[in-house]
Amino acid sequence: MPRRRSFDETDVVERAMEIFWTQGYEATSYTDLTAHVGLHPGSLYRAFGDKQAIFLRSLEHYRDSQTRTLAPFLLAGGPVLPRIRAVLVGYLDLAARQQPAPRGCLIANTAGERLPGDAAVAARLAEILALVEDGFLQGLRKASQEGEVAPGLDLPASAAMLTMLLEGLQVLVKSDPDPQRLARAVDTALAGLAARPDVSAPADEAASSG
Repeated sequence: MPRRRSFDETDVVERAMEIFWTQGYEATSYTDLTAHVGLHPGSLYRAFGDKQAIFLRSLEHYRDSQTRTLAPFLLAGGPVLPRIRAVLVGYLDLAARQQPAPRGCLIANTAGERLPGDAAVAARLAEILALVEDGFLQGLRKASQEGEVAPGLDLPASAAMLTMLLEGLQVLVKSDPDPQRLARAVDTALAGLAARPDVSAPADEAASSG
């Protein structure tokens, strides 16, 4: 009979995701992983496999714990465009708190480090980015129904634009000494979507941590 595991798999994957997010894939050794998650190397390998397998599980955990929250947040009630702004500016505020070494976005970091050349990682990233884009699209459709966005706005293209803006911000914050100054760029982009120019009223909830 197999031995019952004495650890929480979700907690282990969460811890693995955090160290990959902070250090990157290449800079994280298996020894780093075992120390950070608190498991013996043999136990970690038997439960999850090699470093690549653990990394893929980490990306899947990011997808489920971070990315899937976007659409529900945008659709939770009230005006949508301020919620989109809260998501984007929330990443800038987080980066400012992490100075002098903001870690940026796990997805953007991974794309820069692992692509091209890793088909399994590419597939996970494509799925995550598609979920982000769909989350924005769901929010924009609701905003359109409520008259928040300009009539005739190309909603799919606008959702793709917001996805590019989000990922671009996550790259810029890693080198900008004042990430919060980029909030003006966010406001400029959102003003181009809005039926009314002022979409800067804060949402009443915090967005995802990125």
